[in-house]
Amino acid sequence: MRYLSPLRYPGGKARLAPFFARLITAQDPVPTHYAEPYAGGAGAALRLLTDDVVDEIHLNDINAGIAAFWRAITNPDEAQAFCDLIEDTPVTVEQWHYQRSTYQHGQADDLTLGFATFYLNRTNRSGILDARPIGGLEQTGKWKIDARFNKPALIKRVQAVAALGERIHVTELDGLDFLTTMKPLEDDVLVYADPPYVEQGGNLYLHAFDKKDHEHLADHLLRAPYPWVLTYDDKKVIWDELYGRARCATFDIAHTAAIQHVGRETIVYGPALAVPDGLEITPGVTAHWVRAS
Repeated sequence: MRYLSPLRYPGGKARLAPFFARLITAQDPVPTHYAEPYAGGAGAALRLLTDDVVDEIHLNDINAGIAAFWRAITNPDEAQAFCDLIEDTPVTVEQWHYQRSTYQHGQADDLTLGFATFYLNRTNRSGILDARPIGGLEQTGKWKIDARFNKPALIKRVQAVAALGERIHVTELDGLDFLTTMKPLEDDVLVYADPPYVEQGGNLYLHAFDKKDHEHLADHLLRAPYPWVLTYDDKKVIWDELYGRARCATFDIAHTAAIQHVGRETIVYGPALAVPDGLEITPGVTAHWVRAS
């Protein structure tokens, strides 16, 4: 299966899974756990688990709807009910309003809230939860609201995740609180942090960071006992101020929010992480080292 995550995310990092796999196998000892404090679509995590690169994955997201979604489809008692909802729920603007109201209210069980979140993710522009539906409310656009809602394919993805449910741990914590829970695993976990961007976080993320949040994350990671890797937008403040004591590089990656384009991002390697020479981020794409000025 090419796509494993049932969720859509602009700039999703599923394509980095082979890179993470090579990083994991380069560590000594080789970690058996993989963790994401800002999981979102968790495409890379699911690929690493499906390919048995790691034994268990830890998915954390402070967004109640995203966390409810992952809890629902990894729960054997709710995964089939979730698939039934995909099959039976009409993909219309009227239904979009209903699911949006459910999501915004937030007070619902995991199945109900998780499905509402999933529904908006699949029907909204670029998968952004507070965006408008594909095609607009009047459905006058080139693409219609069901353009990214292939029911048979999505049901297969949910079933594939459900089959791995016992190996997936889901939490709904602040990112730093989650990272603290990873400390006992020490070198048996690789942590991948993909926090809100320094510059555009407020546009793409419902739980954006301010300056202090970015500083607190850097302070925590630079003292962490586990190996970690982090990606950010391509901003000088990252390697000059936040992670000046770490190894930083930049690389090209395609983004799909609204208009597809190739952008540049920053990758930061934790002090305890072994990084093989000449490691490609994606096929044919290598990172270029940057140094603090």
